[in-house]
Amino acid sequence: MDACPRCQAPLAPDAKFCPECGTQVHVQPVHAELVEMRAAPRSNLPSPWSAALLSIIPGLGHWYAGAPKRGLIFFVAIVGGELLGIDFDLTLIGDIVGIPLGVGATGLWAFCAVDAYRIAARRRAEST
Repeated sequence: MDACPRCQAPLAPDAKFCPECGTQVHVQPVHAELVEMRAAPRSNLPSPWSAALLSIIPGLGHWYAGAPKRGLIFFVAIVGGELLGIDFDLTLIGDIVGIPLGVGATGLWAFCAVDAYRIAARRRAEST
């Protein structure tokens, strides 16, 4: 006759639990395999099409693509000019900065989407 490992009470040979304290006496062995689950590596690189679509709000596509300063310049140039009614000839400044400011707000907005697409595509190409 066996004894309970906890309270030392006598146990019947086929007992699974101690009748005195309730301790489990015989533990069934578990046969299992460890399966390692790994998530697929997530790409933190910007999608060019998402960058272009986010440019519906001027500058947001650039922010997403990793060029927040350039996005801020686009935002101020497009939205600031529209809100304040400023209509100056910004072609000289645009030539210095590298942004075509002589095409008007609508053309600049379209160029904003194209530029955000190019920046995101360049970042993807540089990482591979």
